[in-house]
Amino acid sequence: MEVNILGLIATTLFIIIPTSFLLILYVKTASQN
Repeated sequence: MEVNILGLIATTLFIIIPTSFLLILYVKTASQN
């Protein structure tokens, strides 16, 4: 089974970026209260 490194990196970025973005928004909102 061949592992597509670029696909793996793209998938990882696709998951990590929105997650970190939501986490930052959550921290900002939580610190305001």
